[in-house]
Amino acid sequence: MSRRALALFLVALAIPLLGGVDPAGAQSAGRALTLDQAIVTAVEQNHQLGVADAVVIHAEAMTDEAKASMYPHVELWETFMRTTNPVYVFGNKLGQASFTMEDFQLDALNNPDPYNNWNTRLSVTQPVWTGGRISRHVEATEHGQEATVQQRKRTRQEVIHQVVEAYTGAVVANRHLTVAEESMKTAQAHVALVETMRDAGLVVESDVLQARLRASEVEEMVIRARTAIAIAHAAVNMTMGRDLGTPFSLPETIDVPEVPDDNLEQLISEAMMSRPDLSGAGSQHAAAGKMVDAARAEYWPTIGFAGSFEMNDKDFIGAQGTNWTLVGALQWSIFDQARSARVRQQTAQLLQAERSIKLLEQYISLQVREAFLERGAAEQRLEQARRSIELAEESIRIIENRYREGLTTLIELLDAETALTQARTRAIGAGRDLLLSQATLDLAIGRK
Repeated sequence: MSRRALALFLVALAIPLLGGVDPAGAQSAGRALTLDQAIVTAVEQNHQLGVADAVVIHAEAMTDEAKASMYPHVELWETFMRTTNPVYVFGNKLGQASFTMEDFQLDALNNPDPYNNWNTRLSVTQPVWTGGRISRHVEATEHGQEATVQQRKRTRQEVIHQVVEAYTGAVVANRHLTVAEESMKTAQAHVALVETMRDAGLVVESDVLQARLRASEVEEMVIRARTAIAIAHAAVNMTMGRDLGTPFSLPETIDVPEVPDDNLEQLISEAMMSRPDLSGAGSQHAAAGKMVDAARAEYWPTIGFAGSFEMNDKDFIGAQGTNWTLVGALQWSIFDQARSARVRQQTAQLLQAERSIKLLEQYISLQVREAFLERGAAEQRLEQARRSIELAEESIRIIENRYREGLTTLIELLDAETALTQARTRAIGAGRDLLLSQATLDLAIGRK
């Protein structure tokens, strides 16, 4: 198998090329669900990826909110007041530019008649300089947003690995059922053979009972295998984001990829460059650094201005009286004991981010090393299992012939049958382990 075929098989590099694939249509046509189709469906429908998408959207909105602090804040107010409060009546008349000498009469001032006022006000506030607080906060949210993007990439890789794991598990479950059913046929054939030999007076009744006991044990294996298939199919549907009971068929076998000749240290170096979660940790570290700068910026003053234009009238949206206001302000917190505490808090967050990166680098190195060694072990186990099948098949052929000639016991025949079943089961598991260990290694490296 070529390296490109291996990559397509394990980590779906060809997903963009499969945009026209319709897994549901393939199933309706009776074709077996392929691994690539399962991956395409999972990337489109997996709920874990849906959660990651929502996290990215939330981070984008937080960045937009932070950027909005740099722009003017504009408000439009429309209020209506009807009052006999002397202060408000006096102010509303001034605002409407309708104050007269008669309004200075003491009785009019102290006991005014009900008075109406419609107030229309447009206000604008704009920060001019904040010592870097706003800009650093914006930069921090941008780095935080990038961290969520990288984590989403990592989640996608993990989902693809989950698909590979569940899909291969389902195929292996099918194979286990096939092996169990083959063993059942062999066990039943042995029961028939022993009964025939008993009827001919060649063996005793206890041999028949032992053969039937073995057949019962194999029947239990078949029941367990069928249950495992139902569970495995539900797991595949879950990774694809489908209803757990959605029916589908699977191929009988999966080609086991050839193990590439690669170097552990090179793979670790590749992982340090490729892992999205490590890149995301770097973005979180950068965000923490910007938050330290933002906290330190609180030692500087802030400068801004505000302006408003106002209209007052007895009628709705009237302009009998107008006025405007322009305010410039400098605010400087000279003493704030909590300010230094906030700087220390953010500095501690920065240190935590630094240590987290170091810890993640070690963890990645361990993951790659473990997956690399597991792949080598799985390859060796598969070779051993294949040789075991050949030996077990030849052994049971010889023992069956010897048993027919009365040269051996039933126990030896049943033991040989058990050994063949175990060898076939080990081969299935080892093949799946090799395939899955390669997928796990790709996940540890961060390959897409």
